[in-house]
Amino acid sequence: MDKFDNSDFLFYFDHPAVPGLPPALGSAKLWEMEDDNSYLKYLYPQITRQISEFVEEECDKLEYDGSIMFDTYPDRTALQVMAAGISRKFKEKYPDAYPNQDKLLRDMVEVVLFHEIMYRRNRYRNHKRLYL
Repeated sequence: MDKFDNSDFLFYFDHPAVPGLPPALGSAKLWEMEDDNSYLKYLYPQITRQISEFVEEECDKLEYDGSIMFDTYPDRTALQVMAAGISRKFKEKYPDAYPNQDKLLRDMVEVVLFHEIMYRRNRYRNHKRLYL
């Protein structure tokens, strides 16, 4: 066997996992995306931030390979059922929010849920690309 050549070792780590985007810059983009998302959530109206907490809690439970959140085409009905469950939990904690406007609350939860899923799908895909 030949002696291990250090230059061969460097060759493998010289090239980024994502063509044209070195891992250091790729991870910086992920941090930038995280910062943007956090700041924009900070700008949400108070009730939307409260809804977002419930949505994030549910999405945390779904953050695994094979989850509906990462399906190519998530089932609309399943997402609507999830939104209904979030709405119900939200109303239990904040019964005075959106009085007599359950449809409006449900629509708001769906919008926040779909945005959170889109954000997490994007983060998941970009994170996987760093380690191909």
